[in-house]
Amino acid sequence: MFKKIWSLFKTQPELVSPLTDSVAASALPPVTAIPPRLARSRRKKKKSEPDWISTPQEPTTAELLLGLPSEYKVLNDLLVTNPKSRSGYSQIDHVVIGPRAIFVIETRNLTTGEIRGGRREANWSVSSSRVKMYNPLMQHRAHVEAIQAHLGDYKRVRLVSMVTFTNRCRISVDPAVRYVNSDEMIIYDHELVDTIQRKTERLETELPEILYQEQDTQAIWNMLNTVNSTDHQIRAEHMAKAKGIK
Repeated sequence: MFKKIWSLFKTQPELVSPLTDSVAASALPPVTAIPPRLARSRRKKKKSEPDWISTPQEPTTAELLLGLPSEYKVLNDLLVTNPKSRSGYSQIDHVVIGPRAIFVIETRNLTTGEIRGGRREANWSVSSSRVKMYNPLMQHRAHVEAIQAHLGDYKRVRLVSMVTFTNRCRISVDPAVRYVNSDEMIIYDHELVDTIQRKTERLETELPEILYQEQDTQAIWNMLNTVNSTDHQIRAEHMAKAKGIK
């Protein structure tokens, strides 16, 4: 009985996969087993995994500021004494000394969400977070005052406060702080260099008699560079205290 059943199976015609259509099965290349390690590498990449193809890195703010003309002097990552601060210091991301004003710049790395708030509102909202953001202009005023305190004979120089956000988020704030006629501005980081130059041109029309020569901008740069603390321990202590305050 077993032999008869086995003979029936042997006489059945060979089945062809519908994927081969009319192509003879014998013409297909032999199927080889994929090693488990290779099979794992061929799986679809999860969203949480980094893409192996590197994307062009966006320029840092310090790199963007290199695009300014030579009459502008730039200082990056300053830590200056500030007796009004709980840590005793203020850390300023960037300072640009121009022929008409000093630009004190803070960069915010928020990459998603819509930022909403008024110039005089203490707290702003971010659509991607439930936590309110303290008005960055109010927070940045302490940095501007810390820079002004170290200007010596140049304390009357015009200071412009600028807070930048990445262009991956959306700025929907008081329009008054989005224009160059303000001395407190919220802008996208890619607008920084152009805004500094436009603000300088506007000040030139408003106050044509106030112009700082190269020796003046260099003197201011020297003063701020001298008071900048580069001590690693002081910077580490400031960061620890700043995180505690936050």
